[in-house]
Amino acid sequence: MKRLFMIAAAIAALAFGSVAAYATSVTVSPWAYSCGHTDFGNPVTRADTPDENGCPATDVAGDAAAAYTGGTLTLSKLCGEATAAKCTADDLASGATIGGLKTLTAASFDLAPESYCGAGAPRLNVVTSDGDTHFFGCAANKSGSHVSFNLTAAGDGNAKGGIVGKAVKSIDIVQDEAGTAILMNLSFTGEAIVTATPTPAATAPPQLATTGGGELPIGLLLGGSLIVVGLAALALRRRIA
Repeated sequence: MKRLFMIAAAIAALAFGSVAAYATSVTVSPWAYSCGHTDFGNPVTRADTPDENGCPATDVAGDAAAAYTGGTLTLSKLCGEATAAKCTADDLASGATIGGLKTLTAASFDLAPESYCGAGAPRLNVVTSDGDTHFFGCAANKSGSHVSFNLTAAGDGNAKGGIVGKAVKSIDIVQDEAGTAILMNLSFTGEAIVTATPTPAATAPPQLATTGGGELPIGLLLGGSLIVVGLAALALRRRIA
């Protein structure tokens, strides 16, 4: 009996002992930046106010905005009537942080017909675990309306050796040139960050109490005692009769 209980307990421990885990899905978190401050939201905007709120006096007034809706990421940096060159020089940007991956092996998106795609924006910024920042521009990786980033050393605009085989700390799409980028069908492939779920405590199977000196259940002992008492009473009744 005791051996059976031990086997049942071992099976229960095996059933509950493995750690359940799941891979998080890739996330897209829009942000807007101006003059040293970054806000996250969906949608989100920030303004460049020259010579105010920490913005350089040489900047021109402008706004950065980001939104992710229905699978489409829209990033803009606009400065009214200012020239594109002056707007691009502003301390202003919009973007989105890509979460859920600890490596990145492929990244791509499609451009809407009216989307901006320049040499430096929208670009992919990747910071690897060694602290290096890697740039991958839009125009150099564009074929028709599709952008598929070359993540090797040859495609690294910051000449940091690419990101192949490296762990990543952060991934961002950045729009810091004047214009509006409209990105669809975003695709990011790599090793997912895995979050372990708490392991449930093993539940011991129910078992009958046993006597201190052996494997015979107390229930059987009590039943036997009652039978003996009953037989004794029957014998006594017959003797009296």
